[in-house]
Amino acid sequence: MPDSRIQPSSPVASPAGKQSRAHVWYETYGQAVYSYVRFHVASADEADDVTAETFLKVLAAEERFDPDRGEARVWIFRIAQNTLRDHHRRSRVRRHTSLGAMRDLVADAPTAEERLLWEEEVSRLLSAVGDLGERDREVIGLRYGSGMDTAAVAQILGVRESAVRTRLWRALGRLRVLLEDDAP
Repeated sequence: MPDSRIQPSSPVASPAGKQSRAHVWYETYGQAVYSYVRFHVASADEADDVTAETFLKVLAAEERFDPDRGEARVWIFRIAQNTLRDHHRRSRVRRHTSLGAMRDLVADAPTAEERLLWEEEVSRLLSAVGDLGERDREVIGLRYGSGMDTAAVAQILGVRESAVRTRLWRALGRLRVLLEDDAP
């Protein structure tokens, strides 16, 4: 796994060197950024666009990255947060969409009945998450959407790890209530 603290002071005289570091960052964090973004947008295509825009911003601002101020991962996820906010402001994205439109959430269940049950459960979960407040969606998206541990989420949100655990516990409690209220 590439080092997340790639030094900006290393000679990057050519655009090729810049692309190389951006490429390493994309290879290292691209899937996690996509998963985080996908948790917040209605379609896989939107997630692709926001992820690409995030890494274009990373490439453009790469000289400003200072490893003494934090890890590359935290810096990149803050850019992703801001890019996602900009995207929502620009497009006024709907929070709900049909599961059939989510081409990247296809089930590999062996039977049609199992696939249908899985899709219904995921749809129910996504609907309930969409009903949560922005802060709750943010902490759940960072922790479970991108698969980060609470320490990384704390760095990105700029809060203590104990605050992340508390926010997450409360957000999951609210999600549980929404899912119980919606239970068949």
